[in-house]
Amino acid sequence: MMSSNKLSSVFGITTFGESHGPAIGILFDSPIPNQIFPMEELRAALRRRAPQGKHSTARIEPDDIEILSGVFEGKTTGSPLCIIVRNRSARSLDYEAIRNLIRPGYADYSWLQKYHIFDYRGGGRASGRETVARVIAAELLKSLLKNIHISSQCLRIGMLSTEESPSKPTNPYYWPDADGYSNLIKYLDEVKARSDSVGGVIRVRAQNVPPGLGDPIYEKLSANIAKAMLSIGSVRGILFGEGLALAEMPGSLVNDQFQNGKPTSNHHGGILGGVSTGQDIVFDLIIRPVSGIGTEQKTIDLRGKDSKITIEGRHDTCHLPRLVPVIEAMLIICLADALQHQRLIRGNTDLDAYREALDKLDEDLILLLARRRDLVRQVKKYKEERGIAPKDPSREQDIMIRSRYLAEQTGMDPDMVEDLMRKNLEISAL
Repeated sequence: MMSSNKLSSVFGITTFGESHGPAIGILFDSPIPNQIFPMEELRAALRRRAPQGKHSTARIEPDDIEILSGVFEGKTTGSPLCIIVRNRSARSLDYEAIRNLIRPGYADYSWLQKYHIFDYRGGGRASGRETVARVIAAELLKSLLKNIHISSQCLRIGMLSTEESPSKPTNPYYWPDADGYSNLIKYLDEVKARSDSVGGVIRVRAQNVPPGLGDPIYEKLSANIAKAMLSIGSVRGILFGEGLALAEMPGSLVNDQFQNGKPTSNHHGGILGGVSTGQDIVFDLIIRPVSGIGTEQKTIDLRGKDSKITIEGRHDTCHLPRLVPVIEAMLIICLADALQHQRLIRGNTDLDAYREALDKLDEDLILLLARRRDLVRQVKKYKEERGIAPKDPSREQDIMIRSRYLAEQTGMDPDMVEDLMRKNLEISAL
């Protein structure tokens, strides 16, 4: 199976837990030792993510942090750091009436097709509850960003829109139009009265980002940010810089020209060729409405029979305020990964950092071997079902020829690489 729950391969961070399970957790396998554990900062970060106001879910979790390992006398020990946050306000009985129905807009149908099972109690791992772990991870890495400043503003909520403001919004919705804030609340009251929900657009800005972050071509900073943002359940799109306007304007207007040793504009949002330019990184996120609404909808049951569903329980009318801390957390993790990569490229590191990077590569290698073994087992089953011979000598010969060729191209010993590939085949056959 793919390691799809790794939040950061660079720092070895894995998350776990479901919405209605015992707890949400994070495992940081090799944290920096002898660092003061940021307990108060973590609590403050989780409070930002908590429901706020009458348009948020009524599920209020205390989000008490429990450290299972890796901290002694208030400092990290360097051994695996495991943290959990118990789910204390889950009400699984709210979902009993619809346990056999597919909820429109949720992951129920697609996960059922993939795994042939899904957790009807709030969506399990597909629930926004899992984002608690992301916020914790970001807070543990935040100090690496030094003077990088990240901020967000909601530029659209449902049918209402506004413009970005140079000053930080002070209201819970990150709405920059202070004069129009009362109209926003009135609008959300109307949506809530209809038992409906709305999404919107969030603009994210990272200032003081150093130039040179990002690794072409498959580890571009923009690509990794996009993947991080789209891993958040409600994010359906991302637009860097001028966004859609880039499709309409000619190159003579959108090219970021240079004078006095720096760009004179920032149409592309601070990233060119997948690498940061030193300008503000700017992007807009398209956020869909919460799927849990109280109006009757058409659906099917687990046998595919047509049915109708009305979703009860505790849901947000507008969840953008709760998404902002999660979005900023994912950007922190992306930038921390990129900064660590850049340290290695520039040689501005120490022996422990080199060893940490090597440990991560070794871990990735073992995980790839496990994935290859699982895939070989699927191939064996496929052949058995169709009466195909289990071994194909010509196929193995092709593998060895290709391995020797790649070894020569990368300056490695072809004989040693061939021996390694034979071991690889033996492992895959187990």
